[in-house]
Amino acid sequence: RLGRHSQVVRVIKSDIRAFVFAVYILVGKSDHWYCNSSTIHDEMDEIGKHTLTLGKTLECYRATTNAYDEAYSQTHEEMVKIVLGKIQFGENDFVVDIGGGTGSLTQAIYRGARLKRNILCVDPCESMLTLAIQNDGVTSLKSTAEEFFSHKENYAFDKALMLSCIHHFSDPFTIFKKWAEWLRPGSTCFILTRPPNTTLPFFRKAIPFFEKSVADVPAMVDCLRHLGLKVEVSEEGMVLKMSKHRWYSMLRVRYMSHLHNLTDQDIEEGIAELEREKFFDKLNITIVDNITAITVRKEKLPFSNE
Repeated sequence: RLGRHSQVVRVIKSDIRAFVFAVYILVGKSDHWYCNSSTIHDEMDEIGKHTLTLGKTLECYRATTNAYDEAYSQTHEEMVKIVLGKIQFGENDFVVDIGGGTGSLTQAIYRGARLKRNILCVDPCESMLTLAIQNDGVTSLKSTAEEFFSHKENYAFDKALMLSCIHHFSDPFTIFKKWAEWLRPGSTCFILTRPPNTTLPFFRKAIPFFEKSVADVPAMVDCLRHLGLKVEVSEEGMVLKMSKHRWYSMLRVRYMSHLHNLTDQDIEEGIAELEREKFFDKLNITIVDNITAITVRKEKLPFSNE
């Protein structure tokens, strides 16, 4: 007991965010995970005001299912390059794609990694999974991340991918604790998530919703490391080239979930703002979409045969 409490004291001295996670680890539960708060009091006061519930998230993605692949086509091409550059796949690896949605990105990774086994695409949105099963190399499972990671038998995977979806996790604390307990030595969890200081050309009214919807990467990394997992972090830039009208169309279909907080009038006024202030003299634009790559591993024990 003394050892556990002295560990918390050391954490307090180094980083107050890590202390919050350490308290969670000691008591074994937490009601909320909220990102980008300047103080603990702000965090507690603001919890739940901007985070989408599962029902609202599913509503968002049901509404964008048919437009999703087209809106994300360039982004997914860039994500595949990052995934294949960061992870060494074996042809017989069992891979799961958490929040895989329509499976188009899942299929691209399956082909790029030259896997022999289908990737399991895990997503709670049935309309998206209907499209996912039409893709080559994809098997689907309707489930939330929380449900999937709560069962020890689901940890037979070699690689688990979470590509721009971890901000939707309702209880990442519990998931991370399960990783520390049940991840097989040598297995990998790979996360791509956007930082709050985005370079995406959103209009002013959309930016606060984006900033409050993304994951707090430093706090998340602190938690994973304090749980004894090996974590590697890098910043990546995805370069997207398109016409400005394509970007406006992506905004109109609310291709990112935070845009569902905005009305049609908000979107149109925002597009008018971009046209007036940024893109009035341009037909084609170049967008740099910054994203953080996080690789999480449980290392093999010395002399282990696993």
